[in-house]
Amino acid sequence: MWRKSVMNFRGFIRSFVENKGLLWIFVIGISGWSTVSILVLLKTRYETDSTTIGVSTAYSRWINTFPSIGICLTKSRAFNEFKAMMREYFQEDFAFSFTRMIYEYAFLNPNNIFTKEPTKNTSYPYNFNILDIRRKMFPTNCTECFKEIYFRGELVTDCEEIFKFHVTEMGYCFLANNLLDYDSIEEMPLRYSSLDNNRSLRLYMRSSVMYKYEMYVNSPEDLPFFNSLTYTISTDPTTYAFNVEEIHNHEGVIDEPISQRKCKFPSESSIEGFPYSFSACMSIIRSEFEMKTCDCSLFNPKDRNESLYCGLQHADCLIKEGFATRVKEYVGSSTVCLPSCVEQQISLVGVITENGTLYNNNTQITEIQIASPPTVRYERKVTQTKLDLIVGIGSVAGLFFGASLLNLLEIISYFIKKLKTMIFG
Repeated sequence: MWRKSVMNFRGFIRSFVENKGLLWIFVIGISGWSTVSILVLLKTRYETDSTTIGVSTAYSRWINTFPSIGICLTKSRAFNEFKAMMREYFQEDFAFSFTRMIYEYAFLNPNNIFTKEPTKNTSYPYNFNILDIRRKMFPTNCTECFKEIYFRGELVTDCEEIFKFHVTEMGYCFLANNLLDYDSIEEMPLRYSSLDNNRSLRLYMRSSVMYKYEMYVNSPEDLPFFNSLTYTISTDPTTYAFNVEEIHNHEGVIDEPISQRKCKFPSESSIEGFPYSFSACMSIIRSEFEMKTCDCSLFNPKDRNESLYCGLQHADCLIKEGFATRVKEYVGSSTVCLPSCVEQQISLVGVITENGTLYNNNTQITEIQIASPPTVRYERKVTQTKLDLIVGIGSVAGLFFGASLLNLLEIISYFIKKLKTMIFG
């Protein structure tokens, strides 16, 4: 039985080889299958692996960008001063509970929501404009907050050259080195060389009884937002030391689809004048959640109309929904917010606090320092362009059709010989 099977198989192979038509059809089929497989691999590689991130160590030639520094106003304990301001604003005295509620609401942000709904009392001006009170209460010019600024040991004569005022979702803030104010990173004022010995920004802040300061240290495209790390500006002189690693993009990366590079450039924002960043994306989502549920927002990047701001009448909705937690969970469970393509990697390496009695009590001193110059820079490159894909497809297709043409001629020649034999014998 086994011997008979072997003989049958050998007979099949002999007849298949002797029948050149079937042989060449089989060869062309295998060749076509291989070609299609290679083309699929080329297409898959182009769609999933067209960019790569490498490392550069040529640090002696680099001009590095200082992180964006945000100084935001936050609640203090100046209740009596605020009460006096309220008396002047409304021309009447209000109960302790109402005045305290307004004071807290003036500093409201997504991280500082009322723990319980404010008590409604029809005898109070419940629908007053809290934004007007903010404008009266808080400074909008950097000279009211900054006494002196030193960058790389040199005095900055005009604070507005460095710090620009902005209303953010964290309240009133002064931002330095932020893409909100510049068309490109190269235009920013706070830049340093890897050869510079002094890589610090030293701030002398004016103390105020009405408010305190919180500091944000972000990548230049980022804004202070509800999930940011914050650093305290205390009465004791404090130095914060950071290490910063930058990522640069080669020409052509921005032309690659977002799905391939897995990041977005600041220019790819859905809101004009509001550069894309991970923080901006989360702020937009939080605002959309608030608008959909409460019909108002604490900060709406898409529409700055003051009528959309959440007043006291919306406090119960803000408390009930817990938008900050919802947004964190939503973004964490999806890829709706991609990282920025130019995002700096910033890490805190140390904090030094001095004795505050050595300085004027009305001055708060904070220094932001780059601990060591960057020796590594990440570079995103294009490894597979559309031209590379076209050349690869052309090469494979040319090889297939070239070989197949020879096989096709062999088949035609075989059938012509068969036809001649049948006709002429």
